[in-house]
Amino acid sequence: MRKKILLIILVIIIVIGSFIIGRQIGLNTEKDKTQIVTREEIVESRDIKKTLTASGEVSAKTTEKLELTTTKYFKSMCVEDDDTVKKGEKILQYTDGTYLKAEYDLVVISHNVPETEEKCTDSNYVEVSDLDTLITNISINENEINSVKEKQKVEITLTADGSKKYEGKITKIDSIGTYASSGTTFNATVEFKNDDTVKLGMSTSCTVILDEKEDVICVPIDSISENSKGEEYVTKVKEDGTTEEVIVETGIADENYVQILSGLSLNDKVQIETEITESTNNSNSKNGFEGFGSGMNGERGYRQGGNMPGGEGTMPEMKGSQMKERTTSESQNK
Repeated sequence: MRKKILLIILVIIIVIGSFIIGRQIGLNTEKDKTQIVTREEIVESRDIKKTLTASGEVSAKTTEKLELTTTKYFKSMCVEDDDTVKKGEKILQYTDGTYLKAEYDLVVISHNVPETEEKCTDSNYVEVSDLDTLITNISINENEINSVKEKQKVEITLTADGSKKYEGKITKIDSIGTYASSGTTFNATVEFKNDDTVKLGMSTSCTVILDEKEDVICVPIDSISENSKGEEYVTKVKEDGTTEEVIVETGIADENYVQILSGLSLNDKVQIETEITESTNNSNSKNGFEGFGSGMNGERGYRQGGNMPGGEGTMPEMKGSQMKERTTSESQNK
């Protein structure tokens, strides 16, 4: 009889424990909540630059060996290796009181001079690098190399001072690439002028201007869709508030906007829908709907739009666009 009672108690404990564990698992189950955010953008005119970004290192465009006068006798060096010498400054002195002077701003790389008061020979030299015109070599991925051309403009910034921009141009593109497991890259040489602050060996960030258009009609990139025929279209908002799909022809694009060649006019309106999925944990709320707006704090990858205030469920008003939202589906279990 006692064993039977113990067995019944054990069964009751197992049943209650299973219920509690199952309930806890259910409460902790993550659910996806999907929301469609709809906004309207006004078709505007703006400048567009199609660019490519790469990094590099500053080096001298020209390095040469300055010859010493073979009819004179060497006295002393006026500078050391790695010294920067301005145009007109002294590099070395001969015994007759004359000097070898810099014909341009340069840095001394190395030197080979005779012993003091010995005659200079053809084998003596001072190796220098020109600091007036600099280059930086950048690597271009094989998927992008056909878009890069010689004489294209390049905007250069230094890691040491990102506030200052230098304008350069591509002067050479290698015909033979360098293979790696991640893909083949090609070296391109960018030339630019020094402002007396750039030093050899500094790191650079280069933005190659592949194409640019000024004052052209544009729409946000995420307003462009493609139909089953492969045609690009936008959802245009008509004057009465209804919408229609309009086929468009596009031109160049940057990270955010694309040029419209035909299909839209200045000050037209386009409608853009963005789908947002948020995972929530039921242990933080009493039911699947409580706290729906929390966490919508601008971390959802909007191209334009700003932050969603927690719990309010509406987008803040934006300049140049009208924002509204609607919920298309409620939570579903993973």
